[in-house]
Order: sequence, then structure tokens, then C-alpha cells
Amino acid sequence: MDKWTLTPLLLLLAAVPVWAGPVPDPQGEWARLTREAAEMGLPSRFLRLLPPEFVKLEFAELKNVAAEYHPDGHRMVFHLNLSENSQGKRLRSLRQIGNHDLATIYHELFHAYFDYVEFASGTPRMTPQGARLYEEAKRFVACRYSVVEISPIATQKSAPRKGRFEKRRISEREGWDALNETWGVFVGLAIWNKLEATDRLNPATRWDWDTVEDYLDRLETAYVNGELTGYFEPADQAERRGIPRWYLAPSHAISAPEVALLLEVILDEAPGMARLAAYWVSASQAQTTVPTLGAC
Repeated sequence: MDKWTLTPLLLLLAAVPVWAGPVPDPQGEWARLTREAAEMGLPSRFLRLLPPEFVKLEFAELKNVAAEYHPDGHRMVFHLNLSENSQGKRLRSLRQIGNHDLATIYHELFHAYFDYVEFASGTPRMTPQGARLYEEAKRFVACRYSVVEISPIATQKSAPRKGRFEKRRISEREGWDALNETWGVFVGLAIWNKLEATDRLNPATRWDWDTVEDYLDRLETAYVNGELTGYFEPADQAERRGIPRWYLAPSHAISAPEVALLLEVILDEAPGMARLAAYWVSASQAQTTVPTLGAC
């Protein structure tokens, strides 16, 4: 049994499909998805670096989500309603998909890329971009996702946060999954944020200062509200039967250096924009109601 079969699943809430089926031309569909993303102005570089044969594209009648990525089998599953005429053969044009669904799709596409980066680490397949992401991920897991504060209940904006979390040292695998989900949450939020701030990437508004300020204000609000945190599934099967997920406390929200890394490596932003957003997150830490971990 190799190390990949030992990897715990990092999934969204289990959504039992009523109907499911593979895409007839997955590589052609992947090429079209990548091309449309680039034409629309969405991040596409990391998609081009992901070998089309690695990801298996499917459609299914998912419950309450637009897409899910399943590391077991490297399956990227889209909701059947996102296919042309709901036939489960071709994804609708990205221009016809709403902002929230696009954000969810990018959240899951990030998980697919991160799965590949872990799979290809240390092999000639690894690109410099992937190697940078992988090495930084290992560093952050060691310094930010090894001893964490957690709760079995997801943090709500209106819920009191003090005294609801327990501190625990978690396994390396659990830390890796917590980072993976935290980063996916940020990628999805960043996509939604930019689509909203730029009127769906309208060239007339991208990136003037008013748009940038709107983007940064939304980012600040999400950070202060504790929305930029992830979760992990317990590695222990017995524990998982009682508590299927542990959610990270707001004190373990994504850090400014992580934000800068993802904006550059995944979201195709210029280094200057990445530094500005990271500075904004650093300044936002002073507004949170709980102490946050420093950078590492």
C-alpha cells in the first residue's frame, strides 16, 4: 500500500449524488475550461500546469454545492445543473456561471492542483511554481498547523468565540489537510471578491484604485469575521465517527504571508498586489476579537 492510499479524504460535506457520470471528452473539456478561464480573465496558469489526464471530470446531482474534488481517484465533480442543458457532457460557459458557483469551482480546482503538487513532489514532473507552493506548504504546516485551536462546530459570525475551542497538537497529515482547506477557502473567497469588485472582471474597472479598495475592504471584512479558516477530518477512524470534522479557530485564520503566496502562485496577481493584500490582512489582525498567530 503506497502513501497515497493512506491519505485521509479532504472533502466538503458528503453530498450523495443521485446521478453521476464521467465527461465523454475529459481532456478536451479541460482544455476548454482552461482556455475560457484565461479569456475571461480568471486565473488559469495553475490550471495549465495541471496535467489534464490527472483529473477525472464528472457531473453529478450534488447536494447544495456547485462542485466537489475527491482526492480518491482524483475526481473533479461538477453539479449536473452546470452542464449544457443539464446533460452531463459539457460544462456550461464560465460566463454563464454565477459568482458564488465560480468561487466554489475555483476552491475545488485548487484542491485538485494541490493534490497533484503533493503527488508529483520530488519528481521531474514538478514545475518551479508547484515546487514553491509545496515547499512553502510544508513550512507553514510545521509552524502554523501543528498546534491548533479547534472546535467541532464551525465558527459563525454572530456566535461568541471565546472559550469554545480546545488546543491540540495534530498529526502532520491533519495539519496538511487543515492547510489545504484553509487555502481553498481563501482561493474561493478571493475569486468571488474579485468578480464582485470588478463587475465580473470588466476591463474598464480592473484594477483601478476604487476597485482595489473595494476588494481590500471585502478581504478585511472576511478576515475580521473569522471566515478565512479551514478544517480537517480526524485521522483516527474512531474519533471521526463521533466528530467528523474539527474546525480551526479564528486565531488560526490564514496569515498574511500565506495570502501573498496564493495571490501570486495560484491567483496570478502581480507581486505588488499580493504585498498590498498581505499588508491589509496584517493590519486587520488588530481588529479581531481574538489573538492571532504571528507569521512564521
